[in-house]
Amino acid sequence: MNYNELGNIRVGTKLNVDGLDAKVIGYVIYRNPYDGNKTWTEYRLSTSRGERWLSIDTAYNEYSISWPSNKIRGNVGPEWHKVDEGTQVVAGYGGDVDVDSGERAGFVEFEDVTEEKILSVETWSDGTEFSMGEYLDLNEIQITGYEKPVVTGDSELIGGVITFIACIMIALVMMIPELIPYTPKKISEYVKSSSNYTYETSITGNEGQKANVYAYSKNGNRVGARKESIEDATQDIIKGIEGYTESVTQQNEEDGAVAIVTKKEYCLIYRPDTNTNIVYVQVSPRKYNYTSDNAPYKSSSSTVKWYRSHYYSSAYTTDSAKYSRTPSAYSMYHGDTIHNIGNGYFDSYSNSVRQDSIRSRNSSSGGLGGGK
Repeated sequence: MNYNELGNIRVGTKLNVDGLDAKVIGYVIYRNPYDGNKTWTEYRLSTSRGERWLSIDTAYNEYSISWPSNKIRGNVGPEWHKVDEGTQVVAGYGGDVDVDSGERAGFVEFEDVTEEKILSVETWSDGTEFSMGEYLDLNEIQITGYEKPVVTGDSELIGGVITFIACIMIALVMMIPELIPYTPKKISEYVKSSSNYTYETSITGNEGQKANVYAYSKNGNRVGARKESIEDATQDIIKGIEGYTESVTQQNEEDGAVAIVTKKEYCLIYRPDTNTNIVYVQVSPRKYNYTSDNAPYKSSSSTVKWYRSHYYSSAYTTDSAKYSRTPSAYSMYHGDTIHNIGNGYFDSYSNSVRQDSIRSRNSSSGGLGGGK
């Protein structure tokens, strides 16, 4: 890339940054009011290694890539020396970023003895963020393509259309009670009422959130009396909520865990590391997962790793918009990501169950079935 091509980077731009393929999903333009209103741009990148931030400072011809780090937690060792500090104010933004114009934060930047590695501390009104990174040469940033963002158009126009449609729907509901949308069952309600599940324990998270854990036993058999099937438990829950899921994903390992994501809940179906005959079902509001990264009850290390990476990949982005004012355990997540969310059979099975449920309700009552 040459210097003049930097201005062509936008949401949807595909890049190769020092050998790492990335796509721009958002950006923030900052200015420093105490340094001549100097501005620089930070691009939020989606990569196979998780979230990355590409910083381009054309005023000082400085370029870097960084990632959130949970290891620092305020402990900046003697191997780092301070090179810059100041105030950054959001002057503009676009795409998938959680900022507002005028927001400000104090920042401190450090380098190691090689002057190649960097550490950054940003203090916002709602908390402190730490990140690690490294400097780049200009030729290590290459534009490789462009992919049009999924959500486009004028946000005010879209909002107006949505409001207009909502008004029509409300009028229809008031005139014809039969058109009230169907409300599917919650997973938590189904497993609590089914004889196939025995309550095991609860895990308390942050912000008053809680996850409940149940042991699955097909047809009400004694728990642990036979080797239960993760597949049986998954199908049973999908049928129990009549297929109203957002995604169903299975870990790519023998007897791998399964995660069911609905609009409001997150369900993990897995084997504990202490008994291969048992299948556990952990059910929680999605806000529990957003605010807490507790390990599932008696889970193996591989299950814990997959559970966290799956939630981050499948639901975190949506939840971070919904709970933007609530601290998240994943705000500085830097682990693996999963790209094949809703990978195959169980998603197809869920869709089939949902369509059967809609046809059954329409034929028996003449009402409309609700969507996801």
